[in-house]
Amino acid sequence: MSIATKYFFNAALRNVVEHGDTDIFPFPIENHILHDKCKEVSDLLRKARSYFSKCFAQYPPSHINTLAPVSLTGFRSATQQDPFWNVFLLGSSLSIAPQIEAARIPPDKKIIFSYRYNESLSDGKLFRDDIGWSDFIRHSVSMAERFKYVVVCDIADCYQRISHHRLDNALEQLADHEPARSHIMKVMKHFSNTKSYGLPVGGPAARMLVELVLNLTDQILLSHQVQFCRYADDYHIFVDSYDKAFERLHFMSDKFLRNDGLTLQKSKTRIMSSAEFKSAYSHLVDPEQDTNSDVQKLFALKLRYDPYSANASEEYAELRKELQKIDILGLLNRELAKTRVHGALTKKLIAAVRHLETSVKTNAVLTLVDNMDALYALFPVLAVTIKTCLADLSEAARQKIGEALRKRVIGESYILNNELHAAYAVRIFSEMKTADNFEVLVTLYNRFRGPLVRRDVILVMAKWRNYPFLSDQIGEYTGASPWERRALIIASYFMGDSGGHWRQSMVKQFNPFELIVRDWAAEKYGQSGWSLPI
Repeated sequence: MSIATKYFFNAALRNVVEHGDTDIFPFPIENHILHDKCKEVSDLLRKARSYFSKCFAQYPPSHINTLAPVSLTGFRSATQQDPFWNVFLLGSSLSIAPQIEAARIPPDKKIIFSYRYNESLSDGKLFRDDIGWSDFIRHSVSMAERFKYVVVCDIADCYQRISHHRLDNALEQLADHEPARSHIMKVMKHFSNTKSYGLPVGGPAARMLVELVLNLTDQILLSHQVQFCRYADDYHIFVDSYDKAFERLHFMSDKFLRNDGLTLQKSKTRIMSSAEFKSAYSHLVDPEQDTNSDVQKLFALKLRYDPYSANASEEYAELRKELQKIDILGLLNRELAKTRVHGALTKKLIAAVRHLETSVKTNAVLTLVDNMDALYALFPVLAVTIKTCLADLSEAARQKIGEALRKRVIGESYILNNELHAAYAVRIFSEMKTADNFEVLVTLYNRFRGPLVRRDVILVMAKWRNYPFLSDQIGEYTGASPWERRALIIASYFMGDSGGHWRQSMVKQFNPFELIVRDWAAEKYGQSGWSLPI
């Protein structure tokens, strides 16, 4: 095992630990284990690389696949990858990431703005901070000054339709691509159930690999003097006539279909005049256009801050000071009064609620709960905000939140009849231990047969030390999914002597990663004041 390979696996671990595995699913408990058992996991990753075929056959990846709502009636496929093999895939991809970046159109050409490789890999950051979506929009607006028309389009179901054959060919063109190439393709084929297309949505490894595949068409467009720029699967093409716009659109559609089997989204493909484009996009990156607008002030604020920063207290105080200048609750009520809320603005408003003063925060959270139906597609960010704010709310407010969620579970409301949404709701219930919430969690456990909800219900029951439930479910360990198996191993420490006897009798069935999970749980359970993170 080379030092370089160990470095890339450790960088992959840091990335998952610091930034999570996806931006779609609830934060899995396995990420805590990756953080606390970094050396042990790193050693196991290197062993898996050296004995890949054997390890992959003995404990293959177990992914969670579900549908994530993007609108009231629209969904997209989403995947939470097996935590161990996710890091393995990311480490393998990082080992050839410098070559992937070198194969792409250079950043100084100002054409490709998405996921540019960060060579330092500092703080677990895989992609550069100094080039991204806002630069893409800003450059597009600048280009629109020079041309009469802009073609706006994006690829339909890009991740789900990426050809494995096309990816394999692109990987093969890189120098010194083995064994990363064969390992990546093996994981991808397993992920897609042997279908010849599809990459997981939401992870940084897939982002790098998609960029490599799209680079093949990028290079073709560049060689044909097409004036364009791209961020992820979004393209802007610049032309001087309406006829040329159609010609370029046809050319791009033909190349994607013939070479990649990809198509452009019909509903999002538009030919816009330069003036129309600038009017629609300029405000997204230029908050100075209307300095008196609370909306612009909000979009100009970065709501994320580093709690481990040396100046964390000062940074948080400054953030709250700036938010006090904005009528968050007023803006929220204005959006909720509309027939259809503005997605990006409402998402930003919901995220801002957790940083408000307690008195305003309570009213804002209850407003969000009362309008849950209108916020259907934004339920994940809504749920995270509610859970974060619970400790600051009165008991009456907490009860109202619990009642609203229970009503929707019992009534099988479409809001919580979605597996992803139900998993986020479980996280809220975990903070409110009541008999009513116990019954609702059992209902959700029985309603959803996949591991996303069931894993977290097991962990909540362990946190609540509900021995009857745990003793009933632990007997199903052998037939359970790997996600539930890991949750049951952790839960066994909350079952007293019977949990210890069970671990002794089952230890030979634990795979290497499950043994790390067991050791982590043993260490944590023995720490004074430790609470199961869920």
